[in-house]
Amino acid sequence: MKRLLTIVLLFLCLLAAAGSDAYAFAGNPLLPYADIIIDVGHGGVDSGARYGKYQEKDMNLAISKKTYKLLQKKGYRVIINRTNDYALSQDNKWSYGGRHRKDLAQRSGIANTIKPKMMLSMHINWSGKPNRRGPLVFHQNRSESILFANLLQNSLNRVYGSKELPILGKKYYVLRNTKYPAVIVEFGFISNKTDRKLLNSSHHQAKLADAVARAVDEYFGMVNNSTFSR
Repeated sequence: MKRLLTIVLLFLCLLAAAGSDAYAFAGNPLLPYADIIIDVGHGGVDSGARYGKYQEKDMNLAISKKTYKLLQKKGYRVIINRTNDYALSQDNKWSYGGRHRKDLAQRSGIANTIKPKMMLSMHINWSGKPNRRGPLVFHQNRSESILFANLLQNSLNRVYGSKELPILGKKYYVLRNTKYPAVIVEFGFISNKTDRKLLNSSHHQAKLADAVARAVDEYFGMVNNSTFSR
């Protein structure tokens, strides 16, 4: 892990010198700390879920960038782990396994090095049932993650008019291997015609970013004076 910290810090230095925004940080780019890490699902050769010309990686990125800018404007210290069509597995020279495992390990590895108060992993869902639609939030089996998942699910339910409940994400690598509070949010179903149209709308993407920001405000408002605070 010390080696990973060195790699991350060196990478941030190189990006700052080169003017790259692959790891954008609202504040000192050399400071390995953040209130929130936005983990933009998939990227590069990994499209994620697909439907015709529509690709999950592009929807994830559009929503994530809007969320990043909004949270940054609110004064949070935020890191977003990609701002273009890029596979994080390309940066992973430290873990074993295939491309997919390296991609997931890189995401949790960055979080475990930077030690955020919360990591938000952004995704779009898919189902073999075309009528399935709406947002779903998955959480770790820890109090901070459960609290944020409930706040985020409620916030997104208000956007969609849905009544979903958050789900324990036992099977997800990122949730199992990230040592800090984290959730995975599925903003809707690319396999559903209505969701697909909404998820490709800049206006709807902005509404989703606002829903996330509201949940973040609620979460930090609740934990700042509680036993959750570090």
